[in-house]
Amino acid sequence: MLFSVLLAVLGGAGPAPAQPVRGVVDSTASVIHYTGTAPLHEWTGTSRQVEGRFALDPDRPDSSRAVIRVPVASFDSGNDRRDRGMRDVTEAETYPYVTFRGTAFAPAVWGRGASGYRGSWAVSGTLTFHGQTHALADTVRVELAADSVRVRARFPVSLTQFGVERPGIMGFTVGDTIRIDAQLVGPLVSDSLAAVR
Repeated sequence: MLFSVLLAVLGGAGPAPAQPVRGVVDSTASVIHYTGTAPLHEWTGTSRQVEGRFALDPDRPDSSRAVIRVPVASFDSGNDRRDRGMRDVTEAETYPYVTFRGTAFAPAVWGRGASGYRGSWAVSGTLTFHGQTHALADTVRVELAADSVRVRARFPVSLTQFGVERPGIMGFTVGDTIRIDAQLVGPLVSDSLAAVR
């Protein structure tokens, strides 16, 4: 995801130098929420243990990589019983991470504003969850400052598609679709900054 953003910037901001661009996700400033539903209510679980790295070689884009992941057990909904149930049905001890790998991108709206570049990008890749990997496509909002990238994404995930048993609560079955909301901040490392200025 962040690789897609940086490649977009390099492509849209003029000729790019040949040096690689590298960065990491700032786990102190990034957060991922999931929202689940049942017939009588909905709830949100939050994780602030987001991890990620990206590396971009402007001369060889096919060698660039980006990975974003979060520990399943790190999500906190404010209800211990519900969180234990979530960890049970997702088999968090066996499959401890949810991982997204960005593989393709396309600009939707992109331009330079007063505080840097911003816009939206169509990003596709794979999501690995509960031991299964499926394709995922989403349009993300992006802001690029002189030394960091901010990304906002929202997309649905089907529990059935990933083989997760839908638990019952008070006689009602949890909804099949959970919504993921991600707010990621990725500072660039110092030797990469010239590539996006």
